[in-house]
Amino acid sequence: MPDFPKPPAAEVDTDAVASAVWAYGTRELTGFTGTPRSDLVGADENIYTRLDVAVSTRSSHAAADVWSVATRTLTGFTGTPRTDLLGEDADFESGTGTRKARIDRLANMFAELDPLEGSVYFLTTDSYPEEKTVVDSTLGVPHKLEGFVDLSDVDGSIDVMQYMQIQSGGSYRKYAEELYEEADVSNLPALYVVSKPGRYGIKITLKRDTAPSRNVVYPYQIFRRRIE
Repeated sequence: MPDFPKPPAAEVDTDAVASAVWAYGTRELTGFTGTPRSDLVGADENIYTRLDVAVSTRSSHAAADVWSVATRTLTGFTGTPRTDLLGEDADFESGTGTRKARIDRLANMFAELDPLEGSVYFLTTDSYPEEKTVVDSTLGVPHKLEGFVDLSDVDGSIDVMQYMQIQSGGSYRKYAEELYEEADVSNLPALYVVSKPGRYGIKITLKRDTAPSRNVVYPYQIFRRRIE
């Protein structure tokens, strides 16, 4: 059986063909009127008569005509870049507005300052007890210290001390102290140190109560991070 039956009035013995379909006198397609068909577009062949205005009356303005209007909204903005858009001074980088200050603060939150690197030496000829500074940071803005102190050369033991200055022009106050024995650091000699946030001063020191049996050195790498 074919995919569709033969037209009832077709006197052919073969399957339905295109000529047989189009031979029907009452097929729906011939019921459309107008050019183009009103049934398809709902209008006479002159579709333009349905427009509110004649196409020939459309605007002939070019882009230059539009931009020549003196009172357009864009020319009401001032500053470079526009203050209405950024709320800033004309020169954004040198501006003092709130937006720039906030962006600077956001950048500083993730900014790493230059690492503070060096070594602390304890010599047999030093006077003991002896306390030596690793880092003394007085930025004057909220920040903290974090980094490593290499204790692999420890001789006997070493005290790691941390201090905070909590008032402008005030004195340092100790808030942390930890004693590390030679046996404690033999397998993990890299000590990670992190301070509490501070503004006026943060200090990390190493301290020995007695002279070492040899000269010892403690390398360090400490980062200062602003936390505004």
